[in-house]
Amino acid sequence: MTGSAAPSDDGDRDHVPQSDRRPRCPVIVGPTAVGKTGLVTDLAAHHPIEVISLDSRQIYRGLRIGTAQPTAAEQAACPHHLIDFVSPLEKYSAMRFRRDFERIYLEIVGRGGVPILVGGAGMYLKALSEGFMDVPGEGTERLQEARSTLDELDDEAIRERLLQVDPESFERIHPNDRYRSQRAVEIYLLAGRTMTQLAGEQEPDPALQLEFPTFILQRDVAELDRRILWRTGLMLDQGWIAETEAALAEYPADCPGLLSIGYREIVQHLQGELLRVELAPAIVRVTRQYAKRQRTWFRHVGAVWEGSPESAELREKLSALIDI
Repeated sequence: MTGSAAPSDDGDRDHVPQSDRRPRCPVIVGPTAVGKTGLVTDLAAHHPIEVISLDSRQIYRGLRIGTAQPTAAEQAACPHHLIDFVSPLEKYSAMRFRRDFERIYLEIVGRGGVPILVGGAGMYLKALSEGFMDVPGEGTERLQEARSTLDELDDEAIRERLLQVDPESFERIHPNDRYRSQRAVEIYLLAGRTMTQLAGEQEPDPALQLEFPTFILQRDVAELDRRILWRTGLMLDQGWIAETEAALAEYPADCPGLLSIGYREIVQHLQGELLRVELAPAIVRVTRQYAKRQRTWFRHVGAVWEGSPESAELREKLSALIDI
């Protein structure tokens, strides 16, 4: 449905009087390097939007280059929220993200701004649009027993266990994300069913009872690969290695922030495990793998529009939604 309009039921909803509509928060999603920031900057020139970041890595304080946090100029053009505010030592959950989103959304609306959710973290979007699943056995001794057993396994063993019990989550969760991989295994051990199965049984509980009309940005895979290659080189030229060295001086190499894409590879380089000539190709490889998983995730997200970030139709539809 590339470049297509919303299904007919969404079109019917556009004729409902504004007073009868649920409040909305437009969402712009897409794989890494697809061009979300450029689109937002263009929109900000014409609308009083404020971005709420839908990103699980831009949250980390001091990891500016490698997580592609918006630049000072981009933030001057359009305020961005939920970036650069969490210690790299901390694990940041989807539940915490939902609480932070609700707080920021109400603050923006309260001062007359227009909140827009922008990023590539599909799991966080699901936490907002659907809420959280009820897991049988949560909060019991069984959970502590399962967690204690899994805590003793290394990352590779956790991933192997996840593949055995929940292949869908194995494909969806990044290999470096120990926390979410282990959590998916815990849920299976507690419930005897996978996260996907449990989620399908839940009644939606959207944050603040909002609607989240979603626009999915896409590019040809070969073009996206070229953009990832170019952006990786640019980040390295901008000082990504030095940024990682500074973080290592303050935090352990295995802290959650430094397990982000690219940082792990730079740490390996700094520890002599990866040659400098091997570094960029290694980062490009894991970034492309991540982009593929994002594309797979967003194929299952109901969208009001999908297509190129350069599309004039996209800008028209977003502008119309923002101006409602």
